[in-house]
Amino acid sequence: MLMHEFSLEEMLARLARIRAEMASAGLQALLITDAANIRYATGFRGEPGTLFLTAEDAVLYTSFRSERWAIAQTKVLGADLEVSTTASPFDDICNRLAGEPCKLGIDHSISHRDFLARQKIFASHEIQTSDIIEQVRRLKSPAEQQLLRDSQKLNEAIFNSILPDICPGMTERAVQGLIISAIAQHEEIDGPSFTPIVAAGATAWEIHHQPDQTIIEPNQMLLIDLGVMHHGYASDMTRAVCLGTTSTTAKQVHQDVLAAQQSAIAAMRPGVTTHEIDAIARNIITEAGHARGFTHGLGHSIGLQTHDPGLALSARLPSTELQAGMVFTVEPGIYLENQFGIRLEDVVIVTKDGTTNIAQQAHDIIELPL
Repeated sequence: MLMHEFSLEEMLARLARIRAEMASAGLQALLITDAANIRYATGFRGEPGTLFLTAEDAVLYTSFRSERWAIAQTKVLGADLEVSTTASPFDDICNRLAGEPCKLGIDHSISHRDFLARQKIFASHEIQTSDIIEQVRRLKSPAEQQLLRDSQKLNEAIFNSILPDICPGMTERAVQGLIISAIAQHEEIDGPSFTPIVAAGATAWEIHHQPDQTIIEPNQMLLIDLGVMHHGYASDMTRAVCLGTTSTTAKQVHQDVLAAQQSAIAAMRPGVTTHEIDAIARNIITEAGHARGFTHGLGHSIGLQTHDPGLALSARLPSTELQAGMVFTVEPGIYLENQFGIRLEDVVIVTKDGTTNIAQQAHDIIELPL
């Protein structure tokens, strides 16, 4: 499979934004080991990897076994990135930092044990955790947005390709297997962006249910949540399926969920906060009498990771003003204990005027013949 490469202009713009944030935070250097952040900043998709950034230098450390791939994957940066296969990256970084003590930022997601180890290694410097690259990743460039659109299109194709093969008597695991098999047949897909969720009837009460041997019964609701990775960018979509005839109750719940989703999307635009958008959907579901049935956040940022860190349409995270270029899932749901669950999930891009919903899949309950 051919790998996507971003332009030199795009990659230099990313490094410039990261360095600008470093300067704003008073950091003289940044030490990154998170794979998604390294890929974002350099294009390197292998392992192991350690990235060291200063205002002037960018050094990617990897093993001699990965050197050929690292050079090929980061070639667009040319002389703007040094690839090193030294056996002791941290020793080399210490040598590069020799002189005046500096402020060194490290992955904010690092374990406490590793944080203490970094403090010991770089004892002459001030160490602090940083999420600078995650912050920069919040705004997707036009090139990234196109990859997200392409990923979504492929995801919808997978979803529609497996529907004719679903029938009563199959297990949730069997339907999951159909999805995974279909994904494996597409060379342009890296793989699933997460383990596909298939929940039949009451199992959807467990919101992120892992498919098991539950048998799908006639006239039973199915919740199917799937996503793929395309050139490193994720898609994520959830739809409601019924094997047979949808009950009146399920139709009403579906309408309530759809109203919540579409109202939230309609309100999304720069300057509106993530908390405000979450509340719009939550209030609609509450007014419909299903507050107890909607306990998760409304959506999450998506990009190089299915859940890009630190940004979500959720009251559980700090409120953030939407900006053009942010990309979110919008996925309200209602889950009725011992009955069924319905969640509708699309991916939307925040634009300067509002949003663009990149999902083309219809929201209707899909009724499959028995």
